[in-house]
Amino acid sequence: MIRKLALLIAAILMAASCAFAQEELTMDEAVDQIFRGTKAVGGAFLVAKEGEVVYERYYGVQQLTTKVPVHADTYFRCASVTKLVTGIGLMKMMDEGLLAPDEDISTYLGYTVRNPRYPETPITLRMLMSHTAGLNENSSYSAKSSLLRDMIDVERKARANFKNVKPGTQYAYSNFGAGITGSIVESVTGMDVSSYMRQFLFEPLGIDAAYHATQIENTQDLSATYNKKGKLYAAPSYMLRQEYIQEALPDKHYRVTVGSLLIRPRDLMKLGIALGGDGTVNGVRVLSEEAIAMMREEQHFETTGITPDSPYSFFTIRQDTLLEGKRVYGHQGTDEGVVCNLYVEPESQMVIVVMSNGCNTTRENGIMRMTRRLTALAAQEFFE
Repeated sequence: MIRKLALLIAAILMAASCAFAQEELTMDEAVDQIFRGTKAVGGAFLVAKEGEVVYERYYGVQQLTTKVPVHADTYFRCASVTKLVTGIGLMKMMDEGLLAPDEDISTYLGYTVRNPRYPETPITLRMLMSHTAGLNENSSYSAKSSLLRDMIDVERKARANFKNVKPGTQYAYSNFGAGITGSIVESVTGMDVSSYMRQFLFEPLGIDAAYHATQIENTQDLSATYNKKGKLYAAPSYMLRQEYIQEALPDKHYRVTVGSLLIRPRDLMKLGIALGGDGTVNGVRVLSEEAIAMMREEQHFETTGITPDSPYSFFTIRQDTLLEGKRVYGHQGTDEGVVCNLYVEPESQMVIVVMSNGCNTTRENGIMRMTRRLTALAAQEFFE
């Protein structure tokens, strides 16, 4: 009996000691511990509240061979957060009257885009940006030599590139659809999509970002990317050798806006602050309040003509499990070991940016475990 009591007391004391040690961790130490736990090569974590950055932490290295530390000016690849940033650019074009959410995209591309099984149903930007256009990412999409018009023009062999589903009625996440929006930007503006976004969205905000490595200003700060096992996936030198033609080629540039954006953490945070607030950042209007409301709007047949099964509104996902009792808006990006998350909670104007150039990409209920833990830490430190 005495032995059991002694063991119980020892266990209680050990638990108390561990809890005390945990409480003694500084915010930086706790963040680093989370990055280490995911075997991150490099990472960045930023938190904003009511339009101001209240915390930032940089971890690890840009490249294992050079051992240059990650810092505020390190460029990370965004993976699918590229879609959200592209969405902000598209909404800006809507604000300016260059695009309309429910216009037939045939108007912009200059030929008739239809699912041959549903020839009377136009495909719209709302459908592309809510992932309900019914596109099929088959061998044609996978072949880099394919031309966009050959895949979606109803007068050509388009049938195999569409599912047997009426556009707008079924949600299915689509890289193809996101890429088509980049081609639409090029068709309407006469500029390649990366140059257009740099000139009309990024530069007014003091952001240096690009959809291709050759366009960023400080290529020495470009991070390598690694897979989830820590093996090199793409070195900066490789990225810089890839060809990108700076002219409007909508038939060929239908992959640019899928996941290739390179951006610095603070610059991504600027866009998050605009999305989480009234559409402004540092006094500069990015989007109208109406456009911000549209990016948070739920789809419904009666109001938008789109299935309510889609969690997306204009490349913005609604998440109800990241913060207890709160709905957040944003996007997640992953590719090999690359992770990028941008989420905003409008009520508190909390904005979370998480970036890594390579880590373990374990998910919990669809969101990176790393992001869940970092968000919980930030919520406790700054918002509860």
